[in-house]
Amino acid sequence: MTPAPVEDGQERLDRLFRDHSETVYRCARQRLAPHDAEDVVCEVFVVAWRRITEIPPHELGWLLRVTRNLMANHLRAGSRRAALAARVLHATPAAVPDHAGTLAGRDAAQHLLSRLPERDAEVLRLLVLEDLSVPELAAALGCRPNTASVRVRRAKARLARLYAEDDEGGDPARDRAPVAHGRETGATA
Repeated sequence: MTPAPVEDGQERLDRLFRDHSETVYRCARQRLAPHDAEDVVCEVFVVAWRRITEIPPHELGWLLRVTRNLMANHLRAGSRRAALAARVLHATPAAVPDHAGTLAGRDAAQHLLSRLPERDAEVLRLLVLEDLSVPELAAALGCRPNTASVRVRRAKARLARLYAEDDEGGDPARDRAPVAHGRETGATA
């Protein structure tokens, strides 16, 4: 007579689930909502898979003990979540800073940048938003540091003119064309 073949881990887990999952669910359902009970059943069989070689011959008793432990963990976690929710509900709301001024300033800056020639806008974005130094800016633009410095000066001057025009209520359409084409003479950048 040959001994019966030993089950491998996957076969044993499949059999355990088939034979005992309904009992494990009924046990969990006694204290938990249906969806929580389903979660506990899944967790029980995950534990069973991890310890498949350690499960004693009284499999159902072991599975129910794991179920009870996981239900206790689940209930404790639920209590902690409820306590946290209560603390949050009764907490004094923190003062929310007013960012309207910052957003208005950002909108104004975007508006001014959109009126600059793309070349000047790019220089200012790299300089300010990317926080590049003039040598880093020169590397990004593919030019020498002196040329980058000249581009920065010109872009700042054009931006200052646009800002002054907006402050004075000047007609942007009237002054846009000369700025966009670059009135400046001298070395080209």
